[in-house]
Amino acid sequence: MLLTYDRLDVSELRGTSVADYLVSVQADFRVVDNDRCVFEELAFPVVELARALLQWVNDPQRVDFEFDSMSFEERGAVRVRSSARGWILGTVFEAADACTPADWPDVERSIRAFTAKVAADLSAPR
Repeated sequence: MLLTYDRLDVSELRGTSVADYLVSVQADFRVVDNDRCVFEELAFPVVELARALLQWVNDPQRVDFEFDSMSFEERGAVRVRSSARGWILGTVFEAADACTPADWPDVERSIRAFTAKVAADLSAPR
């Protein structure tokens, strides 16, 4: 499972508060599973997602994750659920689960790589 994005867009960023970054920085977001794109959303709030995923992955209780975004009416634009077969990434926008089940270390590695990329891209000179 790979969480990735391109075309990071900061053109709507007007302020410097956390909220400004959460809703104003967007990118074309994709979830790739076994070299197959299973979810794609243009102008996705990747900073907000990275923040939510990092909080979740660092929580020792680790209940299922549902992205509750200020940019979507629906809760669960990205979700990660525990199952008997492993952790499954999906979205409320698709009836079926997007990805094949993965072990926790793979899920954590993917999330940490995604959040590190977001942090690095935000720190890079523009």
